[in-house]
Amino acid sequence: MSAPHLPPLAPAGHLVHDARGHGLVGDGVTNDQPALAALVDALGAACADDGLPRVIYCPPGVYSIRDVGTVWRSGVSLVGAGPAATRFVLANPGDRSSPTPLAYFTALQHGAGVDNHIADCTFAGFEIDGSGVDLDEYDVLAKGLGLQYVLRGRFRDLYIHATAATGFGCDFLQDTVVEGVLTVGCG
Repeated sequence: MSAPHLPPLAPAGHLVHDARGHGLVGDGVTNDQPALAALVDALGAACADDGLPRVIYCPPGVYSIRDVGTVWRSGVSLVGAGPAATRFVLANPGDRSSPTPLAYFTALQHGAGVDNHIADCTFAGFEIDGSGVDLDEYDVLAKGLGLQYVLRGRFRDLYIHATAATGFGCDFLQDTVVEGVLTVGCG
């Protein structure tokens, strides 16, 4: 039985995008990472063009993120229907050397810094389960969220568990709110 379709948290339009309408399936079987990465890139480019942040709404479901993390972009938010309803399950069955975070943007991998940051992003209302990531050796990037140099970020109502490294690995946050983020059994 598929999860019921819930409306986005804001009026539909070109600023709020239902993940299911953009290729994410949320059935716990299909690898949703390529569709998520493509959507983040498209919405990040649109925000860079017109300055208007976008929201990806993920209805209830289990979204499988496999073998590669998603490089995050400014002006793109990820919102679910709540930690028990919207789950991102991280795994690396095709590449045991891949730490596979849900989202990352770091100094070492992406040149993040004071002049190269992500801004105006919200991560709210979902669960990240990192128990499917099996690495040959420890990797600091095996996080749930691995974001550095975030400006005006909002992290709210998140449950992150069973990641090999820090579940909430977010550093150098400026003008950012972190509220109701629970990490259990991480790094």
